Amino acid sequence: MTTTGACGYLLAAATALVLPQVGYRVLGVVLASVVAVVAHHDVARRTIRTRGLTRYMAAAMLAGYLWLGTAAAIWLVGGPVWEGRAYDAVLHAVFLGFVLSMIMAHAPVILPAVLRRPLPYRRILYLPLALLHVSLVVRLLAGDAWDLPVAVQVGGVGNVVAVLLFVVLAAGSVVVGPVRRTRGVASTTTRATPEAHPAVAVTLPVARSLPLTSDTSGATS
Repeated sequence: MTTTGACGYLLAAATALVLPQVGYRVLGVVLASVVAVVAHHDVARRTIRTRGLTRYMAAAMLAGYLWLGTAAAIWLVGGPVWEGRAYDAVLHAVFLGFVLSMIMAHAPVILPAVLRRPLPYRRILYLPLALLHVSLVVRLLAGDAWDLPVAVQVGGVGNVVAVLLFVVLAAGSVVVGPVRRTRGVASTTTRATPEAHPAVAVTLPVARSLPLTSDTSGATS
């Protein structure tokens, strides 16, 4: 499907150069189809029900697919867009909604391999991710769709703040280091009891009997 989708996308892009009215709509169909297939088979549809980093990555990836589908829908309905509100919507849906969301999703995995420093996951990373998508909704659905310049400006400021906030939080997470889980240590200590581990309770009487045996043998000798 990946090869078929790539060939279809290249063919649609070539058609868009010759016949823009037809090619861009075909491009929208192909892109929407690729997004639907990839999102359907992506493991993120299942890991969104988990916890921690895997859930965060799944949420960011699924949101990115949604924005890429939005760009495909604009091409399908509006045809060629080279300027104006539709162009602004497609541009931000692809490069901020999809690309940047994927960067946020994979940063905790990719950056440690590049920087040779761990980037521990913290739930506060949801803040720039949520701000990014909320500001995109304001910019596209309120600003571009209804031609409200104020909404476009507010959404743009939100986009910039989301990117900067993610950089600051990621850098801070690298500096602070891994999250220390004290509860896990406490719970492990609590569970290490004779009641929880019968083998411990069995070996304790044997250990206590050893000194008695040695004393008895000494007295006999």
